[in-house]
Amino acid sequence: MLYHNNYFCYEKSIMALVEPQPIQPQFCYEASQPRALSQIYQPATQIAVWHGDWGVEALNYVESLRDLQSALSLRQILQPQELSDYLQSSLPTAEGKQALIEGISLVGDMFGYLFELDRLGFRLAILEQAMCPKFHRDQVPCRLVCTLRGAATEWLDGKQAYDWMQNPAAESTCHQLQTGHVALLKGKGWLNNEDQGLVHRSPQVKKGDWRLFFSMDFAH
Repeated sequence: MLYHNNYFCYEKSIMALVEPQPIQPQFCYEASQPRALSQIYQPATQIAVWHGDWGVEALNYVESLRDLQSALSLRQILQPQELSDYLQSSLPTAEGKQALIEGISLVGDMFGYLFELDRLGFRLAILEQAMCPKFHRDQVPCRLVCTLRGAATEWLDGKQAYDWMQNPAAESTCHQLQTGHVALLKGKGWLNNEDQGLVHRSPQVKKGDWRLFFSMDFAH
């Protein structure tokens, strides 16, 4: 379960997060352990993915959310340690609520720890259409994204991004995150990454379907 015992104290502070062990350069790094997120510090890495396990209780609550609050849309700048109380007061009450709050709060703590943030920008929303349907690069240093229900973020690897830059109007083959995966997307605002940044977009949402999506950004 994602939040169990603070995931072993963030897997021992996510195995020295800000000083990751050297690995072979790669565009995408992903693993089932939270230390995967630390690999965003590798110069060549544009996306780092943790295969988080949210647990049945939390995901059952997610499935009930549109019936409980169909227009759910939360935005807040806060300290990572304030996230739990904010969600407690903002989400509708039902079985599994606490499990989801603990899972998201843990991710917030990890995001804050990884980048030494006093504050973060948090968004959680039910989406019934694509939020950013065109491929693009973010201007931010780094953004955390996670889709808890429905289709997840689509992204391009290095070769695909090169082809897209040659012809942005052409439809590109792409990779796609899995539901529940926690990903760090490096942006153009990352130091010495001005000419790079992960090219990505929101997926199309089928008629009658919906997504539950949250993101975290740097905030000052």
